[in-house]
Amino acid sequence: MDIHHLKIFFEACKEKSFTKAAKKLYISQSAVSIQIKKLESTLGLQLIERNSKNFKLTFAGKELFKMSKDIFEKISRMEKEMNKILQYKKGKISIGATHNIGEPVLPRIMVEFKRSNPEIEFDLYIKNRESLVKHLKEGTVDIALMEEYFIEDKEIKVIETEEYPFVVVAGKEIHDYNELKDMQLLKRDTVLTNKYLDLFEKKVGFNFDNRITINGSIETMKNLIKNGLGFAVLPYYSVYEEIMKGTLKLVHSFDKSEDRFQIVLIRENEDKDGIDKFIKFVKDYKINRELFEKSKKETKEE
Repeated sequence: MDIHHLKIFFEACKEKSFTKAAKKLYISQSAVSIQIKKLESTLGLQLIERNSKNFKLTFAGKELFKMSKDIFEKISRMEKEMNKILQYKKGKISIGATHNIGEPVLPRIMVEFKRSNPEIEFDLYIKNRESLVKHLKEGTVDIALMEEYFIEDKEIKVIETEEYPFVVVAGKEIHDYNELKDMQLLKRDTVLTNKYLDLFEKKVGFNFDNRITINGSIETMKNLIKNGLGFAVLPYYSVYEEIMKGTLKLVHSFDKSEDRFQIVLIRENEDKDGIDKFIKFVKDYKINRELFEKSKKETKEE
């Protein structure tokens, strides 16, 4: 099988068009058609249905597209890795994170990681989870930190970090649970948020019916709380700095910890020196747990 023919077939499948594939590959539409026919002749199988008005793959075509996707993603990762070595004369790692981890947590992690591993160069990418998985497969990102997310892909390895607690936070002027009764609850629509909100309502003895659903980053929620719009139930790792600085008030902390984030990477990259060091560093990293215990003690004393 000619890899060049396979590449043309792959691009035509991605674009679902001979014309668009031709433009992307800087060749004529007729050249695309001829090379795919050569591929079909080599395999002895029809890959694309010629009698369909729309671009439609046969069963064999669908299977070959799936397999070729894996091949060209691996080639892309190899090309990017070689480019890093060419550009930096040594390995460099690209680290991605979702906004909810990248904004409050990643900066401190990277400062401390760089301090203990000054020889490792890195780039950072802040994306949503779907984009991070795509960039992992293509080789743009070597390793990603994200909230718990089910990924059904044998090439991808998921490593869970230690568990972190949820907390209730409000503006710094709040001192008592009863002060929250008439305030607006800023709510993320997640399973764990709902669970801990139910626990908090049972503890205080009343329901929080005045709610605003926030479909955005935790940073947006924190700024709204600071400006007096309401209070929220959030993962501790996302608000610990504000709690320590006093810009947000720790109203309540839950004894049980269930929130965690994931380290996600391509399995074949696991043993690379820089990636291996970063994984070990993050797995052992404590997000000021002793400060959380201190704040928890102070809250109980109040």
